[in-house]
Amino acid sequence: MATYLNKGYLTANFKATTRPLKSDPSKVEVVYTIDEGPQVHAVSVVQLGAQHTRPEIIAHNAKISTGQPLSETQLLESESKLYTLGVFDWANVDPLRPVTDDPNEEVLIKMHEAKRNTITYGFGFEVINRGGSVPGGTVALPNLPPVGLPSSFKASEKTFWGPRGSIEYTRSNFRGRAETFTIGGLAARLDQRGAITWSNPSFWDSIWSTTLTFTGERTSENPIFTSRLVQAGYQFQRPLDTRKTQTLFLRYSFRHTSLTNILIPDLVTPQDQRERLSTLSASYTRDTRDNSLDAHRGIYESLDLAMNPSVLGSNTNFGRMLGQAAYYQHVGGNNVVWANSLRLGFEQAFAGAHIPLSERFFSGGGSTIRGFPLNGAGPQRDVAVCSNPADQSTCSKIRVPVGGAQLIIFNSEVRFPMPLPLPFIGGDKLGGVIFYDGGNVFTSIGFGNFFDQYTNTLGFGIRYATPVGPVRIDIGHNMNPIPGVKATQLFITLGQAF
Repeated sequence: MATYLNKGYLTANFKATTRPLKSDPSKVEVVYTIDEGPQVHAVSVVQLGAQHTRPEIIAHNAKISTGQPLSETQLLESESKLYTLGVFDWANVDPLRPVTDDPNEEVLIKMHEAKRNTITYGFGFEVINRGGSVPGGTVALPNLPPVGLPSSFKASEKTFWGPRGSIEYTRSNFRGRAETFTIGGLAARLDQRGAITWSNPSFWDSIWSTTLTFTGERTSENPIFTSRLVQAGYQFQRPLDTRKTQTLFLRYSFRHTSLTNILIPDLVTPQDQRERLSTLSASYTRDTRDNSLDAHRGIYESLDLAMNPSVLGSNTNFGRMLGQAAYYQHVGGNNVVWANSLRLGFEQAFAGAHIPLSERFFSGGGSTIRGFPLNGAGPQRDVAVCSNPADQSTCSKIRVPVGGAQLIIFNSEVRFPMPLPLPFIGGDKLGGVIFYDGGNVFTSIGFGNFFDQYTNTLGFGIRYATPVGPVRIDIGHNMNPIPGVKATQLFITLGQAF
């Protein structure tokens, strides 16, 4: 029946009956009786309820073609596409009159537009005690990996107070083209930021969607640094197949970062304290996974290519490539999953330039190589951290990741159920994992030191299924331990490793 409905036979009837065979009463004959009815065609499309939305936007998303068979799937998909635009409270696509024997029918698209303007705001008064022990024991500078600080490190304390306010205005269905325009800002004593976003789901009535963004922020909330960040970007996106499993992205982005008042001078090299990147990039993704949070079957592939030439405004020149392929399949039963992932990344500076620290590859941690702490794999350097630079007794050494120009990571794990009758925990929600992580980050492109620096990690883990993804507990042991770094690492987080 689904085939008939999708080919325009909207009044088709199907009936199955059985009768015993005269020659052998123990057997039956199955008789299918099909009444196809007329094949219904759309002769015209009527739109009702749109006050601001342009008719061509509705027609582009509904895609009801006159003169063509009117399928049930086409009607349902049209409703779904109109609703996902985000400009209608509800939408309904059906024949104008009850379908009879008439092969020609008018189609009525009814909709109700949602509220177009939204303002969100908040005001208050805050008191901030900045300094002392660093929260969480780590510091994360803009666009850089977080760095752990010794527990003995303390910054000078100071109290700041003042008003704090934020406001955001959103205009939905901007220009009647289902576009969304948002502008907002926040102002406080130690933090000021603003943002503008303009998204268009149908660029020039095509299958391309676009997003334009501008953001700026100045913050000195962290006692270790003051940052100024300006970003702008324009992205084009389109699906490459009807199932939307393949997507192409084209982007241009500009980013200017300035770091000042750095309390730990050697934490960031001088050339990385002022960074200006003007990037042209293209990305391709293919995703056939059954569940992006906890895949049991399917493939995920991605490839990202980027160029940062000085002729477009960058203060450096380099190119970047990052690719990933992940494969998931059932083995030995429907509940056992074998998952594999390979990540390759290469970067190359040219014209005598350097690769900024923020753009280098890093690895180590719960989603890459689980035998290392976060960003603990690959090249590192020693940095002196002093609460009082004039007093050497307050100084200690920490390891800071340097990153690399080549990334190779291979992950393989077997995920299996653990039907244990534990109290308060459903037996069907527990799972176990045995995994292998291999690879590293390398200083430069090449294989001269590949085998010497390649690392191997073996481990096991426990999974507990939740509606938002599995809770993950992993223990990884580095088979190639590094002096000063624990060979066994524990990670507790949400979601699968890959």
